[in-house]
Amino acid sequence: APADPAAAAEAAAPGAAAPPRPTVRPGEDKVVQITDGVGKGMVKSMGEAVKTPIMALGEEIDMTTMLAVQKSLKASAEKTYGTKVTITSFMIKAISLALAEHPIINSKFGAADANPPEYTMFGNHNISVAIDTPHGLVVPNIKDVGNLNVIEIQRELVRLAADAKANKLALKDIQGGTITLSNIGVIGTKDPRPIPFDRQAVIGATGRTMTLPRYNDKMQLEPRQVMMIRWVGDHRHLDGATLARFSNSFKKFMESPGEWTLTMR
Repeated sequence: APADPAAAAEAAAPGAAAPPRPTVRPGEDKVVQITDGVGKGMVKSMGEAVKTPIMALGEEIDMTTMLAVQKSLKASAEKTYGTKVTITSFMIKAISLALAEHPIINSKFGAADANPPEYTMFGNHNISVAIDTPHGLVVPNIKDVGNLNVIEIQRELVRLAADAKANKLALKDIQGGTITLSNIGVIGTKDPRPIPFDRQAVIGATGRTMTLPRYNDKMQLEPRQVMMIRWVGDHRHLDGATLARFSNSFKKFMESPGEWTLTMR
């Protein structure tokens, strides 16, 4: 039946009584013990990580061209290689290409009591990837990315994600990482701020990709696909200029995929 206009007017009048608010009853307090291996491992690794003096810098990545490349290769990759290619795999390869230009980034600081202080630069790019699972956060790594193509990276990423969700990761999958990427933006955040762990010199975390107005070369506004990335580094042996130059290289490879044809062997 149609609403009564008089009753509606009365309900909307300034003096009308508001409906009663539901009573909020606090829930029972509960102490949760962290007993699972993943949770206990995160407590230990993050407790150690916060002892490291860090620096952070952020950069904006124009993903428009790279997303177009990924879209153009989707059908071909599935037909020829039996797998889709995600942006994460392109980012992992771009990190490796940037590491080749700035090898000090691919390093770990030595023991705190070493005299003189020291750090180790690694020849292989073993890139760790943060994976959200029903069992908690795990960070396996893809070995020797410098000698893998994007399809091989994608296949290994799929394998690690499946094993992680099934709680079947091997110890060799977890150990040996030299730098980390967290693509947390796929869950939802604009400008994440990660914490390096396992004595790795650098970790990077990406935000969600957003459509934003940006000026082109003719000073005309146009929509672009933009993603923020935050790099956080160990300030004991990395300075800001070094991390910024690495960030610039990563930006170059992500924004200009054609650069890959000049650098890949």
